Amino acid sequence: MTTANESVSAFRAAETDLTAPAGPFAVTDAVVGGETMRVYRDTPTSFDEVFAQAVGRFANDTLFVEDGVSYTYRQVSDAAGVLAGSLVRDHGVADGDRVGIAMKNRTEFVVSLVAIGRCGGVAVLFNGRESEAELAGAVADAACVVIIADCDRAAKIRARDATTDLVVVGADHELPAAPARRYDELVVSGEPIAAREVPDPDSVSWILFTSGTSGRSKGVLLTHRNVCTLVVNLRLIKESNIILNARKYGMEPDALRGLMPKLSALLIFPLFHTSGLTSLLTTMSAGGFSVIMPRWTVDVAIELIAEYKLSMLAGPPMVIVDLLAAEPPAEKVGTLINVSPAGQATPPDLVSRIERVLPNSARAVGWGMTETTASVSTAGGDLLSTHPETSGPASPVMEVRVVDAAGEVLAEPVAVGELQVRGPQVMAGYLNRPDETAAVFDGSWYRTGDLGYLDAEGLIYVVDRKKDIVITGGENVYCAEVEFTLLASEQFTEVAVFGVPDPRQGERVVAAVTVAEGLTLSADDVRDLVRQSLAAYKAPTDVVFDLGPFPRNATGKILKRKIRENFLS
Repeated sequence: MTTANESVSAFRAAETDLTAPAGPFAVTDAVVGGETMRVYRDTPTSFDEVFAQAVGRFANDTLFVEDGVSYTYRQVSDAAGVLAGSLVRDHGVADGDRVGIAMKNRTEFVVSLVAIGRCGGVAVLFNGRESEAELAGAVADAACVVIIADCDRAAKIRARDATTDLVVVGADHELPAAPARRYDELVVSGEPIAAREVPDPDSVSWILFTSGTSGRSKGVLLTHRNVCTLVVNLRLIKESNIILNARKYGMEPDALRGLMPKLSALLIFPLFHTSGLTSLLTTMSAGGFSVIMPRWTVDVAIELIAEYKLSMLAGPPMVIVDLLAAEPPAEKVGTLINVSPAGQATPPDLVSRIERVLPNSARAVGWGMTETTASVSTAGGDLLSTHPETSGPASPVMEVRVVDAAGEVLAEPVAVGELQVRGPQVMAGYLNRPDETAAVFDGSWYRTGDLGYLDAEGLIYVVDRKKDIVITGGENVYCAEVEFTLLASEQFTEVAVFGVPDPRQGERVVAAVTVAEGLTLSADDVRDLVRQSLAAYKAPTDVVFDLGPFPRNATGKILKRKIRENFLS
């Protein structure tokens, strides 16, 4: 049995070999944003280049399966080329112009993403789960030249925005009010555009939205370097696992590669999340395919895994919990060799449950956020088995430090403070929010708001969050946003929203309320008030009316920690 020290030593040895000057993932120094940072020497220049490389190698292989229909890399590329030409000719998209995508997971999402990059645009990935009001705020912030949306999101957008051009996917009937065109009309004919010039690696490539406390989500500016560094890091993780297992079992790496099935994944995370994009980039880089599953249902998932012999499943912890609870027969899920809870903190006991129920699968966890272009660190295999509470070591090009409340760096191991990171995966900033951008940076160090520590071996442990948020089912819920919504109804005198552990969702939202005198409300009434203004997942699962007067500190601030303790007891 591998010991804790042996697992770390083996991991470090493989990483050192792969990132050495003569290695396939050589690390060097480069100036990024005026600061010298470690970067991968052979990083692609853009997502367009990443996809072109994949098409060059896997043109006739399947990239997506949607509703039983397969789409090859070449088919997606050809459709993207024609759509890119239309965006330029018909909508005037030029280098640096923002083009929105607002839809559920479907093949057209990726066609649009590729097309926007090909014509030099910036892809703005709107959160398709947001309410009409929330989406309107993000649309106004982004000021897109055109938005490519499915019918439901197009209707939401047009209800509050009468002027932005819309390209509507799946419009079988009447279009929203002009200006609007049907997507199908744009991709059936037309000339694809020529390849664009190589972009500045530090110019913006994608804008993703992360929830904010004021009722309007924040656009996170991700550069070409951010995105392409993530791609290289995902390739490095895969190759590290091959090297580690080959050495463990006394095999040649090439022999092990020959035994590995083609990477195939059940795509559960929405593509407007970094977790969904990570899943896409992982399969794409390996020439694999994804089966699109718009809505999670465990029975359907098991059948899809069996039908397509899928090898990878990444999803919020609740997805993994559901799968394990269903006790699927080995003949249906035995092809899974990689099971990764992601999108939020993973309970250590979930890792051990995966080992018991799916013994043939490798487990992996990580730590990161939208602002760091997904994962800063990853742990799997023996490293995770011997360190079940870690989020792994930082990637070779990312630096992590621990800082106390006074801003002093904590050098000693296991000292808890705020985790701060720097490196080529850290965002350029927030869209139209210079003050908020400045607030989360200390020079080139990004203040994550997560509390944790580094052990003596450099492994990262995340223990808490400074930010008052709940992560439920992989979605961020800012407590203040829900509190403001309820208080604005003038039906409550006190509201405190917080999260508690949940075995399926990771966390669930709880609202403790004091109803205004003379009113009688039910828990469903409280949930409905939230859903009228915010996305449904932000509504509290539990509503508590009888906790008594809210405890407060000397300045009158509600002590949520005490309320949470009372609720749990």
